[in-house]
Amino acid sequence: MTVGNLVCRAAAGEESAWADLVENYSGLLWSIAARFRMVRGDAEDAAQMTWMCLFQNVEQLRAPEGAVGWLATTMRRNCVRVVRQRQREQLCDDWTQWSVAADEGPLDSRVLVAERNRLLWEAVDRLPDRQRQLLCNLFNTDERSYGEIAAAMSTSVGTIGPARRRALRSLEALLAEAGVGRDQIYAA
Repeated sequence: MTVGNLVCRAAAGEESAWADLVENYSGLLWSIAARFRMVRGDAEDAAQMTWMCLFQNVEQLRAPEGAVGWLATTMRRNCVRVVRQRQREQLCDDWTQWSVAADEGPLDSRVLVAERNRLLWEAVDRLPDRQRQLLCNLFNTDERSYGEIAAAMSTSVGTIGPARRRALRSLEALLAEAGVGRDQIYAA
């Protein structure tokens, strides 16, 4: 059976045609991934994206007999996409020294805390640049003094306290807009 025939049957919703396409052309996709020297998981991701793209666009193919070339081109593009994505990831020095959080408390409270934290950081991101920079400097785990923060921000030490109050008020207002009440902000 020709590839054009298989593609037409797949476009009509015939599951056996999809199975035949995957069986006949998975080797092609794997060979393309091998040229990119991808690890197995990344190759699987690129192949899955390629098959999903064909599934979503099978009815729009103008020349079903050209599906092999379309698959190859799409797979190459997906391989490039996955490789670029992996290049942006930064690996930590030694993951074995990461501390593991204790699995304390019920799941629902952990989910609520995670959601509150997500809303908090979204609100921090919406603050004006100087206020966001100040809060990030103040609540950084490095525990820097007002003098160090003032020097980093090119301002005087005396402006840090009032600027902190204004930033926290702005943050509280943004959180209130997001539906986070004062009692939720300070809950552990």
